[in-house]
Amino acid sequence: MRALLWLGFLVPYVEAGVFGSPAPCHDEASCKVRLDTLTSKLDELRDEMRGKHLALQALEEIRGGILSGRRVELPSAQRQHLERGSPMISEVTFDARHRPVSTNVSRHFQSQRVIAADLEVQHHALLHLKKSPGSKSASALLVLLDSQSKLSIYSLENEPLLDRFDLGHEGKVVQLELSPTQENHFVVTVGEDNDVRVHNIKIIAKKQKPDSPKEQGSEKDEEPKEKPKDKDARMLNVTASLASHFSLSHGELEETRKLNVVLPIERGSQTFFIAGDSLGGISVFFRNGTMRGRVRVTEDPGGVKGLIRAQGQQQVLFYSSHAFGFFSPSQVDLQYPPCTGWNSPLYDLAMEPGYSTGRVLLALQDGDVLVYATTRGKSKACDLALKFPHVSVLPFKLHSFRGHVMAVATPLAEMQKKDEYVREIFFFNMAAMENGYGSSPSRAITLQASFKPKQPETLAMLGQPAGPAGEKAKSQVAIRFKDAKGVELYDLTLRTPPPPKAAADSSSNSSGWDMNSLLNWFPKVGVFGIALIGVIFWNIKKVSGQTSSGPEADDFDEELFKEKLRERRAKAQDKEKEQQEHEDAD
Repeated sequence: MRALLWLGFLVPYVEAGVFGSPAPCHDEASCKVRLDTLTSKLDELRDEMRGKHLALQALEEIRGGILSGRRVELPSAQRQHLERGSPMISEVTFDARHRPVSTNVSRHFQSQRVIAADLEVQHHALLHLKKSPGSKSASALLVLLDSQSKLSIYSLENEPLLDRFDLGHEGKVVQLELSPTQENHFVVTVGEDNDVRVHNIKIIAKKQKPDSPKEQGSEKDEEPKEKPKDKDARMLNVTASLASHFSLSHGELEETRKLNVVLPIERGSQTFFIAGDSLGGISVFFRNGTMRGRVRVTEDPGGVKGLIRAQGQQQVLFYSSHAFGFFSPSQVDLQYPPCTGWNSPLYDLAMEPGYSTGRVLLALQDGDVLVYATTRGKSKACDLALKFPHVSVLPFKLHSFRGHVMAVATPLAEMQKKDEYVREIFFFNMAAMENGYGSSPSRAITLQASFKPKQPETLAMLGQPAGPAGEKAKSQVAIRFKDAKGVELYDLTLRTPPPPKAAADSSSNSSGWDMNSLLNWFPKVGVFGIALIGVIFWNIKKVSGQTSSGPEADDFDEELFKEKLRERRAKAQDKEKEQQEHEDAD
């Protein structure tokens, strides 16, 4: 009682000193309530102080990392919270849970050369060439659009083949697309005034003529003899000519449409141009520019934001801010309802590069990357299958690369302090994420490449055929950096990861099936057929066993068998008579 009374006197003073508001205490019950309240407030204050201590400790580690020039590992929650307020956090820290396996850029990116170093490049792409077996000719050309919307084409050895060709656009070019196949080459450009222009690219390879004997003899006296030139050396002659041009017309109600994206596809000998507009419509144009049809596929603000070829150019994958779906150019319609279900607007979309089909990668504006499965067995679906680790507040531009997802961190145009964020390239390992995470740090990020102080904006990739899992193979990547002229060409070397466990188990079972998988795969009629075949084989084995038992089976004496049977029956009858006589005597 005395202790509670003393607490009753002390509580108001403590509350006044700590919390700034004295509280009355008159009896034992009120003092106990005040004591409990004070205890809970002190516990909250202790937790807050512990949080402040951890924050100061994390900041001290970050300061030490900055002074020593190394990156500090932070828990995911702390890193995400700090990164929202300061762009520098992403530059000096790693996610402790998903720290990259490698950050050695020079090991995987070998710089070759800068192409078109005197041009201010706005758009670039790699034009694949048809290469004959055994030939040493070029496999691709680099197509460039400068700040004045002039077209230039360079070889990968930095040889100008077409210099600043005027495409005829009155304003700025906002998109560059190339032909989808190697059979015929053309360039599609979209202007900010909704004007679409298609230019055919004619590439002729000529053999280099050897020097004449007279010239060789005269040079022999003056200079040492040069090495003979390669017999397969070719000189490329590139020309461009306007094939067609068209624009997106207004609707019946004179709606203001803006052309967002154009994608060329080829079906057989026909070429179509699929155009997505700001009002959610997709239009199909013939090669000569006439419209085949238009259908509205989404009501989301901003309309159709992107188009991707899918299923061998039989379908086109489109996406808006909060939906994606498959569009059929032949029917000019949607075959299935679009897929939705996320909150942050969609920034970019790509097809999965891994070992399963029908899955789509969605890069959201908040930095998340979601994986949706579009098939469930033989039926269509929209199932969230996987989520990438959240390692950046910047949205990603996605590219597929040999079992990896190559993600380029790209700030939004309206983002504050966008120039202060470091733009890195992440290589996400699909197999590691499919296999799940344990207690140890994950291997979801194979490589995190920083080119500081250079900031990559866009890239184009020339991939080589992927070999077996674990094999290193070279590809070439053309990267355009911010505020830098030209495009830098790199050789990219990265091991192909092994397939996920689920895919490996299915591939291993394909050669040797167990009984459960057989029973699940075969229908009932198939099981009955297997049982019937087993009975037939058993009867055949039985007959063959009888025929191969020797001459004793053929010399069977039937009369002797009958005589033995009669003797056994007679003995049984005699035994029954004796039992009957004993019963009668009793």
